[in-house]
Amino acid sequence: MPGACGGFLGKQRQLGLMSIDSKSQSESFITSLRGRLSSWWEGDEAQDVDAVVNGASMEGGGDDAVDGISWPAPRLAAAQLLFGEGCTFPGSKEAIIQLIEPLKLNDTQAVVDMRAGIGTATRIIAQETGAKVDGLELDPAQLELATRLAVQAGLGDKVAMLEGAIGRCNIEPDSRDAVFSRGALLGLAEKDAAFLDIWTMLKPGGQVLLADFMAKTANEAKDDAADWAKFKKMKPYLATVDQIRQGLSAAHLDVHELEDRSEQFCSHILRGLAGLATTLKQGSVPKDQRPWVMWEVELWARRIAMLQAGNIGFYRVHASKSAD
Repeated sequence: MPGACGGFLGKQRQLGLMSIDSKSQSESFITSLRGRLSSWWEGDEAQDVDAVVNGASMEGGGDDAVDGISWPAPRLAAAQLLFGEGCTFPGSKEAIIQLIEPLKLNDTQAVVDMRAGIGTATRIIAQETGAKVDGLELDPAQLELATRLAVQAGLGDKVAMLEGAIGRCNIEPDSRDAVFSRGALLGLAEKDAAFLDIWTMLKPGGQVLLADFMAKTANEAKDDAADWAKFKKMKPYLATVDQIRQGLSAAHLDVHELEDRSEQFCSHILRGLAGLATTLKQGSVPKDQRPWVMWEVELWARRIAMLQAGNIGFYRVHASKSAD
């Protein structure tokens, strides 16, 4: 479908979403992007971003949850403008289905989504595989929205949204067939403890699928992680690919696949940013959401820059607990 492809690339060009090959290009791109967004609204939203950052925490839920932090309603709405109704993280329904394919889930199984956010993947896993899914989330605002969305989707018998996190929940040992997460590892300081908690939760033969940011080597990603922390006002606990592999193995989980999916992940981000161009030009974004839209756009633009720099990747890891 050449028309569809051309339209997608055209929207990328409207926002200046082309390849970013250096830190200086990234900074220039982000400055230009703020200006483009601000001009669409003919207002001061670019300047208002700093006021929003200082007045409310930018962390919480999804890939960067922190205890006691809650996403305000305008940020929840802004993130969904970027990635679609019911979704605050890059990746379409089809992308999530493809992501979970190694698990081969069915309607006899029970799954845990270990950092569910507003329950996007939680609902899709239940709908597409028939499995029962518990979504763990610490942020009350996201938990409440996730519960409401599951009920609206008619998944009350398949999805249970629970307040908690790995190691801090009431899920029985040896009771789950699979554990899934997207972006949950980055905010975890004690990853080895989390891997042991996953092992404990899984039945013999149970599986784990983690999709997350990882450093290719510790030294090369050091500056990128520092830039990330500066913008996010949170400390990313960025592990290397080898550290993740070794941590899973130390927790007696057999690693079957560790695949770099950075290119696919960047395409999901770009698709969200490109689709946003049409929405913004329609002038339909409430004023209280606009600084949050700009912040989300800048966040994901920076992540594209980091992934394209090549020191940090977005990986899918598939592992399992021995059946013995």
